[in-house]
Amino acid sequence: MSTTNEPLAGIQARIEELQNTIAEKEAQIKARTRKLKEEIEGELSPVKLVRKHPFPATGILIVTGLLLGKALRGLGSSPARAGQTACAAVERAPSNQKSALSTIGLEVLRSAKDMGFAYLQRYIEKKIT
Repeated sequence: MSTTNEPLAGIQARIEELQNTIAEKEAQIKARTRKLKEEIEGELSPVKLVRKHPFPATGILIVTGLLLGKALRGLGSSPARAGQTACAAVERAPSNQKSALSTIGLEVLRSAKDMGFAYLQRYIEKKIT
């Protein structure tokens, strides 16, 4: 009877060994992924990117703001349809939603411009001092 239990004990020991190996590998993988995540976050940090490349970042912010403002203004002024007659005295007022989007777009544009100029000003001040 002891001879039949010996192979089972060997198999049980092998299973436990494999489970321990799997647990170790899992811990190693989790540690590597945490480290990789921290490295990626450090490299792709918006603050670091703007500090590394202030002029391109400022340009991108300005262009993005201009395009966003133009797109939102385009939503507010739709061309007249072919079947409708345009009367100067009776023009349709833009809907509340379109005017709200336009206002938000202008605020985003102003904020982007202010942020860009603030970063540019800090960069220039650091270079001068």
